[in-house]
Amino acid sequence: MSINERLKTIIEEQYNGNKRAFSMAIGVTPTVIENVVGSRQGKPSFDVLEKICANANISPDWLLMNRGKMLYTSPQDSSVTTKSQAASANLSPDMLTELLNRITEQAAEIGRLKEQIRQMNLEKGKPASDAYTSGDANVG
Repeated sequence: MSINERLKTIIEEQYNGNKRAFSMAIGVTPTVIENVVGSRQGKPSFDVLEKICANANISPDWLLMNRGKMLYTSPQDSSVTTKSQAASANLSPDMLTELLNRITEQAAEIGRLKEQIRQMNLEKGKPASDAYTSGDANVG
């Protein structure tokens, strides 16, 4: 199964075939997803793959190498399987651990950025009546 087919599987099984919902959930434009799963069949960028793993609870092992289960399990559970998977994929356990750590760190950063965006949207949505005013008029 190609990575394009695995992405189609995610969309079908987790988002009822709704590409737009999937793209919004992972934080990319619908065009990006269409370019990967549509007739063009382009390969997703590393950034897109990171977003999928971080925001759609998808196992990086499954997404990148078609190994293990589609849905992400805790790092303790995945570390048990990654050593055997690494041997069959010609990747060292250290390389996989490094990749998983990097993805985890970036997922945490994405979470922090999402919270910042949420806070900014809350601030942006406040009515003008909530704005601070000193009561002094500054007329030229």
